[in-house]
Amino acid sequence: MFIWEVSVKKDKGTGWYTTAGVFALALIIWGFLVGLYVMSIVIFIFVGVYILVENNAPEKIIVKVNENGIDLGGGFYDYPKIEEFSIVYDQGKAVILRLRMKARGLRHIDVDLSPDVNSAELRAYLSGYIIESENGGELTSTERLTRYLKI
Repeated sequence: MFIWEVSVKKDKGTGWYTTAGVFALALIIWGFLVGLYVMSIVIFIFVGVYILVENNAPEKIIVKVNENGIDLGGGFYDYPKIEEFSIVYDQGKAVILRLRMKARGLRHIDVDLSPDVNSAELRAYLSGYIIESENGGELTSTERLTRYLKI
């Protein structure tokens, strides 16, 4: 059985919020100036929803992997619901446990791995219950960018 804690909220400083706010405000103003009113409204709604979701997200969740399935902070996924898993690396260090679900709506779940978790032992344990995907590998450039931007 494996247990680790994952920080859901990214550590964003005031500079991040200031830059994002100025960028969003510039897009909204530009949209109104060129007549793209719907785009400006959509950006405004997107910013509002993002702030609401971020403020209501828990600080940390506890991930538990055991013989029954995977518990992600109260959301439980038993092994028959998971199609395959992979462990994604960044410069040789395991950073993400990626789960591919059988359900149509939510296809992929990415769970950050704690440095305390032995990825080889986790892989061996999960291989007894789920098929391992061959598409694990390294982080893509898009994934690196989203991790860098903390979004």
